[in-house]
This record gives sequence, C-alpha cells and structure tokens, in this order.
Amino acid sequence: MKIGIVGTGVMGGHHLRLVNSIPELQLACAADNNRNNLETACKPYTLNKFSDYRKMVDQVDAVMISTPTESHFEIAKFFLENRKHVLIEKPITQTILQVDELIRISQQENLILAAGHPERFNPAVIHIKKLVNKPVFIEVQRLGSFSPRSLDVDVILDLMIHDIDIILQCDQSDIKTINASGIPIISKKIDIANVRLEFNSGLVTNMTASRVSQKKTRKLRVFQKNRYFSIDYKKQRVKTYSLNQGQIDEEIPEIRQVEPLFTLWGNFQKSITGDSHDNVTAPEARNALQIAIHILEHIKPIEI
Repeated sequence: MKIGIVGTGVMGGHHLRLVNSIPELQLACAADNNRNNLETACKPYTLNKFSDYRKMVDQVDAVMISTPTESHFEIAKFFLENRKHVLIEKPITQTILQVDELIRISQQENLILAAGHPERFNPAVIHIKKLVNKPVFIEVQRLGSFSPRSLDVDVILDLMIHDIDIILQCDQSDIKTINASGIPIISKKIDIANVRLEFNSGLVTNMTASRVSQKKTRKLRVFQKNRYFSIDYKKQRVKTYSLNQGQIDEEIPEIRQVEPLFTLWGNFQKSITGDSHDNVTAPEARNALQIAIHILEHIKPIEI
C-alpha cells in the first residue's frame, strides 16, 4: 500500500518514520511547501519529494495530512475526489461544514477517512476501555511546554481535543452545561484553559490544558462506583483502586508499551484492506470537534 505524507514538520517526521517501519506499507512520497522541512525530514528515506501535494496523487493509495489545520479541508478534499484514502491529523478540519463535506465525499466514493487521534490507541487507554462503566467524574491534566508548531489553533483544538475524544468513548450522552475559562499567554489564542462539562447522564468532567507549562503532564482519572482509575498517558501506566469489603485494593497491571502512532497506522492499513475498522472515524472526529468548538464559544477570557 503506497503512502504519501503531506506536511513534514514535527508530526510529519513521526509519520514518515512509522510508515517506513510497517512492512505492509510503502513510504512512496512526501510533500511540503517548505523545502528545508522536506529535505531534512526525508533525508533518511528513499522516496519522491514534492513541493506541491497535488503532484503526489498518481503515486499513492492513501495519504496522511499533517499540515496546519486551516489547510486540512482543501488537501483532504483533493485526495478524496481523486479516490485516495485519507488520514488527517487532529483537529480533522476547522469547521463542522468542512468535515461534513469530507464525510459525504468519502461515503460517496467508498473511501476510508480517519482522524489522527493517537491517544485513543495508547495502551493504557485501551486497557481501561473495557473496565470503565458509568463513570461519574473524570479529571484530566494535559500540560505541555511551548511549541510553535500548533499556534494556528487554541489549546482546546491543539491539546484538549485528545481528551474530549477519550471522554466521548466513556459517555455518549449529550452535554448539558459547559463552563470554561482560558487565557492567552504566548500567542493571540487561548494557551491555558480549564473546562467543566456536565453530561445528561450525570457525568461531570474537569479538564485542564496548557501549552506553556515547564513540566509535561498527561494524566486522566476516572471515578465510578466502587472503582477509580488513574492513567498516565506518557508512561502508558494504569493504577486501579477498588473497594473490596471496606478496604481499598490497589492494582498496577502489566501493560505492554506500544507507540500509539504505530497502532494508529496499523489500524488505518487494516481498515483499507477490510480486515478491521478500528480507526477514529470521521464522524467521531466530528463529534470531538463540535464539542471543542462549543467550548471555545463558551470560554470566558481571564484578564491579566
């Protein structure tokens, strides 16, 4: 299966490496209008390089779009209309109208359209998926240091959208209320945000995201009746606390560490061949995007 990578920045570099490591995939080509990025990222690989992504179209079966969010729609639409399968970095598009148009084309052409939400395939998240049952409270901390690569979007669409997607796997009921606050620090967009969501099921979530923190933290805590899970995304580790005859039992299961992007690519390849369909689908990415947009509409800026 011939794969092309559009966008060879930091994430594009990771995708080049992962595709090159999977025997079922052939790293055919890459495109970037920044020649320095293109040459640097592609130096370890034998592949064709283009400054115009449209010139890739006859050399690929599928593409990964790893460009700034504002260009996702235009590039994805081009490849879908040329009957190529598409994987897109999060957030899938800028607007709901855009993702709806991409979904329409992919369904019309019977193509795979998936989103790059790799945290869904974190081994720790996969482990607790079968254990979470009617959670009542979820707390998230996703804190990172400054990186200029995603300043085209707010921290909600840059970082928090990962956790929005995970939470939507735990509870499919509609959101009843949104309380959000945020502040720009190093960009003109929101760089730190705290969001409280209340779902119709009764679930309450509290999410904090920052891209100006000194210490990188990626933690998720899920509380349900008689049980509590603490997940460290970064270490791919889970701690489980259970109430057993009045005592709290702690368990730290053995979890085999796997790079989530490796699983993401494997699942994308299998979905194209029809062996499985364990992607973050475009409709699921749409749901996460819609909630992120609602949060941005409700956010109350903090004055400094």
